[in-house]
Amino acid sequence: MYLFKDDEVMMLRSLPAILLISLFSFSAIASDMETSADDVVSYDLSDLLKVLGNALAVHDELPTLEESKFLGRDMEDAQSDIDKLVDEAIGMLGSKTIKELRTQYRKLERKIEQVNSDIVGYKSKRILAPTSGKSMVGSVTPTQTLKRFVASTKGDYDQLIEAAEKDLAAYKSDLASIKDELRQALASIGVTVNTEQLETLMSSVVGDDIISMSVVFRTIKDVTDQLEALSNETSESLEHAKKYYGMVVILYRIVTTMQDTFIARVDEHYLPKLVAYKDEANANIKESRLLMKNGVNVDILKANVQANKLTIEVIELYTKMLKDQKAKVEKARDIASKEGLVADNTYRTVSLSSAVVSMIREGRNTFETLMGIQMPDIRVFKNEDVRSEFQKLTEKMNAS
Repeated sequence: MYLFKDDEVMMLRSLPAILLISLFSFSAIASDMETSADDVVSYDLSDLLKVLGNALAVHDELPTLEESKFLGRDMEDAQSDIDKLVDEAIGMLGSKTIKELRTQYRKLERKIEQVNSDIVGYKSKRILAPTSGKSMVGSVTPTQTLKRFVASTKGDYDQLIEAAEKDLAAYKSDLASIKDELRQALASIGVTVNTEQLETLMSSVVGDDIISMSVVFRTIKDVTDQLEALSNETSESLEHAKKYYGMVVILYRIVTTMQDTFIARVDEHYLPKLVAYKDEANANIKESRLLMKNGVNVDILKANVQANKLTIEVIELYTKMLKDQKAKVEKARDIASKEGLVADNTYRTVSLSSAVVSMIREGRNTFETLMGIQMPDIRVFKNEDVRSEFQKLTEKMNAS
């Protein structure tokens, strides 16, 4: 595999500071400052170029290998090596800032869900509790967790409900802050959403995939700027210039890999699950209507029918959203695949370093176009019932 030579590493380190992406702590940004892409996108250019160079070396090896052989290295082995290097590069191209914000967002969502569940439980137990004041044990128990176990009177449960509601308010406040930070971070890389749209995106099973692709594609565009600058710096060396353009070929491979993964996940995992959920809901409606003919618990059965109809409505909304987003990614995938083939062909035949710079610049423009095509059309929920059902479906699909 290709490894950068010492003189090349030294050349990278000696580049003007403007060519290097600085590592900037998102949390250090003042609240009144606008977030920029450089604040949320960070990577080590030298390390990334080593990975891309290694992938390019294997890519160059492919024409010399047999498609398949019983003993020894073949094209399948080489493709596997490239896939591993592409996965490594994807990890390097992501945004730690956005990843951390998404993690905090998910943790707060889980805490809010748990506290809401606790409140419902306290209120249910309170109904059956005696009406006397706070129990002595409940008053002196030092922690909220212990108080939960010893609570016995309505006063105890009132105390637990009050504390839980304070926790809930604090978590919601923290979540609002995280939403604002995440929205600003996404805006800096070209994903402009309002708070409600962000909630929709984060509630979807593909929300994280969409955000990850947006981050990586935005970073790839930035990397091509660096490759163009490197080609200019080494304009007297066709070998170096061609190698940098070859890295653009690998960047196309990264893009199509992420797109293929997304399309396969939607087709093979999420859409079949939604079909199964819809079949289940229709079966529940059919059974409820049959039971209504007996004239027993008709009101409950009618409510069950309406609940399943709402589920079907949300499933259809979810299905359309996934299909629409998949269509966008497929359109971008088609462009990326064709452009990647042209780039590969050009890489193998390039002979002028001056032409290489313009081709790298063209690759950058293509990556920017692809990112624009894949931006989701995010619709907000028409009411809280739909939002809640949407979230339940997401949790169900993630769990199974």
